[in-house]
Amino acid sequence: MAENTEKQTASAKLNSLIETKKKGFIIGLVILLCAIVVYIVCSVALNKSKINNLTTLDDIAYTLTEGSASLEESELTARRIDALEKLEALTSKGGVVGARANMLKAEILYQQKNYSEAADAWKVTAEKSAKTYIEPIAFYNLAVCNEELGNKDAAIENYKKAAENKDFILNTHAAFSYGRALEEAEKYAEAFTAYSELYDKNPDDSWAKLAKTRMIYLQVEGKAE
Repeated sequence: MAENTEKQTASAKLNSLIETKKKGFIIGLVILLCAIVVYIVCSVALNKSKINNLTTLDDIAYTLTEGSASLEESELTARRIDALEKLEALTSKGGVVGARANMLKAEILYQQKNYSEAADAWKVTAEKSAKTYIEPIAFYNLAVCNEELGNKDAAIENYKKAAENKDFILNTHAAFSYGRALEEAEKYAEAFTAYSELYDKNPDDSWAKLAKTRMIYLQVEGKAE
């Protein structure tokens, strides 16, 4: 009987607590539901915005390149200027939108032989595409711009970064370019090592075979042991 009374008392206490806190529970539940709704709405809005921005990027790229083979240089110049103006609003975006926008901007600037600004755009592309397939592409093209600008050390650094990404489709090309950039900077011992590592890892690759010829050349010229 005492046990039953104790249970009833505990139950009564719980009911009393629920009644007392009911308003707070309801408010908390409402806040939670509102937060979920806001999250869903924001997620949908962000995804829609992302899709719209990527569609805009595709439209800019299409307008830039469609039928370009038959255009005069003046017409190509006008298209590039128009594309750069339209890209401006997207280059500050984060994630894939910002990365692709800066990537296209860099390509246009390179075509205009504006290597300094192209390098800046490739640098931003690399920052916005960290740990994605775009990142090594950005490093490789940044290195190419660095070479055009005569920045040998920066070129070496960025070719190396591109070559270190094993998933990069131009991995062996980047590795050879890394060795070549070292050789052109007269860092012959380092160039020989870079060529050697490339050849040892990929002896059947065409770039590795070319690296082997450079190794032989460096040895014949007494520039490497």
